[in-house]
Amino acid sequence: MIRLILIFLALTTVIGGFRIGTGKSDITGPVTQVMMMGYAELGQTGQGILQRLWARAFIIEDPKTKARIVFVNTDTQSMGDIIKKRVVEKLQERYGPIYTEGNVMISSTHSHSGMGGYLQYTLYEISVLGWIEETANPMVQGIMQSIINAHDNLVDGSLALSSGELLDSNINRSPQAYLLNPFEERALYKHDVDKNMTVLSFKNNQGHDLGLVSWFPVHGVSINNTNRLINGDNKGYAAYLVERHMNRNISPSFVAAFAQSNEGDVSPNTLGSFCTGTDIPCDGTRESKCPSGSKCNGRGPGWETSGIESNRIIGENQALKALELYTSESTQVDGTVDYVQRYWDITKAVVTNHDKQSKLCAAAMGYAFAAGTTDGPALHGFHQNTTHGNLGWDIIRNIVKRPSANQRRCQAPKPILLDTGEMTSLHAWQPEILDIQLFKLGNVFIYAVPSEFTTMSGRRLQMAIKTALIENYLGNEDTIVIHSGPANGYASYCTTFEEYQNQRYEGASTPYGPNTLQAYIQAFEELVFMMANPTNHSIVSEELPDYTKKSFNLTPIYRSDQSHLFRSFGDVLRDVSSDHFTKTSTPIVVSASFVAGNPRNDPMLNKTFLTVEKKIAKDQWKVVRTDDDYDTRFSWKYKHQLLGTSEATVEWHVAHDVEPGVYRLGYIGNSIAPFSNTDETFQRESVS
Repeated sequence: MIRLILIFLALTTVIGGFRIGTGKSDITGPVTQVMMMGYAELGQTGQGILQRLWARAFIIEDPKTKARIVFVNTDTQSMGDIIKKRVVEKLQERYGPIYTEGNVMISSTHSHSGMGGYLQYTLYEISVLGWIEETANPMVQGIMQSIINAHDNLVDGSLALSSGELLDSNINRSPQAYLLNPFEERALYKHDVDKNMTVLSFKNNQGHDLGLVSWFPVHGVSINNTNRLINGDNKGYAAYLVERHMNRNISPSFVAAFAQSNEGDVSPNTLGSFCTGTDIPCDGTRESKCPSGSKCNGRGPGWETSGIESNRIIGENQALKALELYTSESTQVDGTVDYVQRYWDITKAVVTNHDKQSKLCAAAMGYAFAAGTTDGPALHGFHQNTTHGNLGWDIIRNIVKRPSANQRRCQAPKPILLDTGEMTSLHAWQPEILDIQLFKLGNVFIYAVPSEFTTMSGRRLQMAIKTALIENYLGNEDTIVIHSGPANGYASYCTTFEEYQNQRYEGASTPYGPNTLQAYIQAFEELVFMMANPTNHSIVSEELPDYTKKSFNLTPIYRSDQSHLFRSFGDVLRDVSSDHFTKTSTPIVVSASFVAGNPRNDPMLNKTFLTVEKKIAKDQWKVVRTDDDYDTRFSWKYKHQLLGTSEATVEWHVAHDVEPGVYRLGYIGNSIAPFSNTDETFQRESVS
């Protein structure tokens, strides 16, 4: 009997192939008064929560070699290189050398509706008013906790890979630039954006569902730059839907990550771009200039209702496709686990094109960078497809920093607006040293890049990596190469050489010049060589600088809290109506307002600022909604800022399928008294 048991255990170990673990944790930082990261829209500060932001971690270990990799996906615009460094340092304090910069990859969903302040370079700090420890600390804490949760749940298990086409969920927002790529190359592909979704499935050896990671390229801009509520945009909503479905019906701790891919020129605004207030098509160029008072904006599938509705549609499309792929026939992933990582100085790169060697440029941003995209137009008077500057703006630019003659030649045909690489004030304006990384899972390879790659630049890099893997006997024609990013840092965009000539937003935001993609290709060919030749140490890895002590923070200082006159914290200021509500085809909005403390007192990691409770018996209530649910809204504002009095509003958008019953809204907050460094937690419910 014992022998039979041992044989069974041995067989299950062979079948599983890996040790795997999944984990999830909250990374939501300050939800009020801090600018959101992504649109660089001055004044777009948080005022509450639509949904919380999460880190989702996946650990994979080779049981034979003990080689281990960690993939983390975060509901953020990008990932700060210093955030990753701090996470690894804290993991090493806890676990020793198990986790390193080499085997931890942190990739982002690229949501534009999260709090800013976690990128340490001046250009990105200016867009959100600084480096904000108030944002960074919960992010580090949450990412680390997600990895701890995955570490504590390691089991024998298996991985499987599946892919399929997802339509009506993304379009190319810069097709003019894409068409500049060679016809022969474009002819290899059916669409001008990648429509394939790839899903990596995690199951234990008993076949129980543990989680999935989905990669699909689409910008996190379904919710536009007028939004003030923190959320994970379409990928955050997709993860919410899948986890809610799996946790209710199949697995109570299922973790679903919706990672980003080569989304640089890929928009969720699938109806195209039009001048606001009209049905005039536009593309953000001077040739399609909109009427006075109108801007060129992309329209999502639910634009007539709201950006939140467009977000729901694009997110649901991804969720349903991921579930379909997860449950469909898939390819088992078997083989060894390996990883390689390098801190690479991109500005030192020398590339060879047509037997001519060219050095990459110091960073600079072009005129069309200031124009923004059709997903989020920026400054008036700037346009995409701009290959010549103008005298007025050049004079202003030169006051800040006149580009050198060599820099202008190197960056051509980009007309330089911000010569970030040659600025010496404060600290580095954009990164020079980039964290690039490659994971191996049998015949599946995942690579991390800090830049937003356009569709064709991502395709070229994937193909180059696969070719290098074959040449170095690490892969074959069946090898799968997956693009993940922005990851491990942020370095703006990367276009192809041809697309760069057009100088749309993506080209203008490719900092290191027209040969940036070729430099990435060469750098990843070197990474493949490093993986194939682990004892060869000829390729240098640089030191990552830390500028956080030299940074600034212009976020408003928040003061102590005062309750309203003759009121206590948490008291109901405006209750829900006492009327009975009947079901309708459109959601009914019920809300209540409370005497509040500033949410910045405590980000409430893995908790909630609001509750919706259902009465299940006399004096017994059950929480059925939190501030992470898509049909709730938590918002906050000062009533009298000088006095420190504020109020919080809790909303529930009641859908037609909600069970009849008696419900109540609740608010949980923290207040800080004058002359005190400690906060006091309070909780109140509205009258049901």
